[in-house]
Amino acid sequence: MSAQPPASASSRREAILDAALELFRQRGFHSVGIDEIGTAAGISGPGVYRHFASKGAVLVALFDTITERMLIAADDIQKADCPPIERLDRLVTFHVATAVRERALLAVWIQDWRSLPRSDQQRIRHRQGEYAGVWVSALVRVRPELAPAEAETVVHAALGAVNSVAFHDAGLPSGALEALIGSLARSVLHRNL
Repeated sequence: MSAQPPASASSRREAILDAALELFRQRGFHSVGIDEIGTAAGISGPGVYRHFASKGAVLVALFDTITERMLIAADDIQKADCPPIERLDRLVTFHVATAVRERALLAVWIQDWRSLPRSDQQRIRHRQGEYAGVWVSALVRVRPELAPAEAETVVHAALGAVNSVAFHDAGLPSGALEALIGSLARSVLHRNL
């Protein structure tokens, strides 16, 4: 019987992020200790420090990862050669699928983003503003009658409708949930003011 090869630093880092995410979701950032994260990840608490400088750095890594993925996808959608209505629809479809798939991370963001160090809060909020800006740009191409403040408000209302899945689980299968939430977001975006 051969011994298991040691886990790579990358897989240990992912295990730490996965463990921290679940613990933060269940109990909140401030109620979780670094030793608990290590234990849940299958390493010692101090072993976490080989990958992250602090518990706060773990939270930053969680938020940076999802923020960057969302910005890259939104940028790709924005550059797509398609009619404006399809571009907006693709943004909705992407965001809904991400919110459903990343429900735990979305919940942690909503409950714990203020636990980030101030500079990271500002940086990540700025990046999220860029993401919402892609939506606003797509929306005004579909609905040019909207004033900038109206378009921004409509986008945030649509994103809020989608993000509501973070804390409510009616037990719908993922596909049905995505279809329902997507339909609600599209209704918000296309509704006349």
